[in-house]
Amino acid sequence: MPPHAPSPQGHGPAPAADAFPAFVSLRVTTFSPAAAREMLRRAHPSRRRQEETVRSYMLAMRDGLWMMNGLPVIVSRTGVLLDGMQRLAACAESGIPLRTYLAEHVADDAFHTIDQHRRRSLAALLKQDGHAHHHLLAALLQRLTEYDALTLGRPMADPAAWVRLTRILSTCPEIEAALAASLARTSSPLPEAARSAFIFMGRQADPELTERLLDVLETPAQFPPDEPGLLLLQELTRGRTTASWEHPLALAIKALNAMLAGKRLRTLNWSSRAARGKPPEAFPSLLGYQGLEALAALSEEMEPAQEGQHWQMEIIDSAVAKRYLAQGGQTRQPIPAHVQALASDIQRGRWMLNAQPICFSASGRLLNGMHRLLAVVAANGRIRTPVVRGLPETARATYDTQPKRIAAAESLAGDFGDQGLATAMANLLWRHERRTDQTHYKRAGAAEIREILTQHPRLIELRGFARRMVEYGRSSVMGYAAYVMEREDPETAEIFLKALSTGADLGQGHPILTLRNTLQRLRREGASQSEQLTTLLAGWRRYRSHPAAAQDRKRRATGQGG
Repeated sequence: MPPHAPSPQGHGPAPAADAFPAFVSLRVTTFSPAAAREMLRRAHPSRRRQEETVRSYMLAMRDGLWMMNGLPVIVSRTGVLLDGMQRLAACAESGIPLRTYLAEHVADDAFHTIDQHRRRSLAALLKQDGHAHHHLLAALLQRLTEYDALTLGRPMADPAAWVRLTRILSTCPEIEAALAASLARTSSPLPEAARSAFIFMGRQADPELTERLLDVLETPAQFPPDEPGLLLLQELTRGRTTASWEHPLALAIKALNAMLAGKRLRTLNWSSRAARGKPPEAFPSLLGYQGLEALAALSEEMEPAQEGQHWQMEIIDSAVAKRYLAQGGQTRQPIPAHVQALASDIQRGRWMLNAQPICFSASGRLLNGMHRLLAVVAANGRIRTPVVRGLPETARATYDTQPKRIAAAESLAGDFGDQGLATAMANLLWRHERRTDQTHYKRAGAAEIREILTQHPRLIELRGFARRMVEYGRSSVMGYAAYVMEREDPETAEIFLKALSTGADLGQGHPILTLRNTLQRLRREGASQSEQLTTLLAGWRRYRSHPAAAQDRKRRATGQGG
């Protein structure tokens, strides 16, 4: 038995004999760009490329900041790529080999359980590491890296890798000092978002002149009339700057550049917009500022990518989960709804081994897997999962950076289109037919969605009807309501839904005609999903007891309608 694995006699209920597949394995491998392109051809049809994520990974690879964080590229038993598309795409397009863990022989239907976490923000990561004013600090880091990359203010700027940002912060305490100094100047007319970046950059160029310009903005009467800071103050107080922080920062840099060069300014302006045939003005560069890279001295080597790392498959019960949670003093706030959804999967036998590991650093700190461990405790159950140890501490910045994947809605026959709508209809069924008062999460988990769509395949078939009825309500409402009607009274539902969609042969005062008008009004008014569904089902039940329903059925039986 592995040294870290608990005894098979766990504290929770024993899983079924086939609940722990025996053949899932991990190994370290290197994908060449050509091998990455070949693997991408085997990607799961529901997997979608995320451009922002791929760009971020490419930058990390090119800057030498990529590391093995324990998360594997996952391949199913039939050779389908279940997870790793973004990493492999970055490898293929950057031309840089990707060294990573590779998980093989994973069950094909485990796809829907991967990436069901909520996307973590950089601010949340900084809070976890104990930084004060984490939201402002995260924004400041992003602004400074964008300035260095000459992409400040560009909507499509390539995102900086979190590993780079956290390493910069750890080697450059001047960033937090600049933020603290900015927050201390509460009376400054320069907006904080511009002020903190300006203080950090200005202190690298000339600390004294930077302080002087800020003092001019707060106490202008104490300075001579030729101070560049007075022109900046005029722009700020006259409302000539835009609502964004880029414009005030650009003007502040221009004012400081004049002070550094010993020049007088007659006007102070900057525009990022093209005017009179002229191209937009470039964002001004601060004289004497060398950038984050020079200050943070990031030329040092990264932590070893593999040395000391090892993995093993473990059965984790409640006692072991509690012990693992205590390791490293995790400070990240858990998401109770996510924990409850995972615990429900464990209790109901829906837990699947998808090869995403629990990750620990070389010091024993828990880096990734907190929600799964909390779910094991909440369910008083057991799971079988890989555990990777010996990872670098900086790997903590590489987890949960992608958006949450939509719970896969797949039929037994394979992939189909419009999965988002099928998932939304399944969520409505779960909310109105399965959710209890004790359930705290508001949406069904990935395993629950798949279970519902497997047990209720008619929801998938109703996608076309639901889309056609968008004039009368949200597609998810129309599809789920149609399914409810069909189960209650298939014959009448067919008549009702056809009349609702076409409006044909409906005389004045017909209940379906009245309902059509009401639904269209609610749609125009932006009524909630709940209000639309309640109105639609109430109209359906009124129709069933209305004399018109019997007449419509009679007309259909005699071939006079429908």
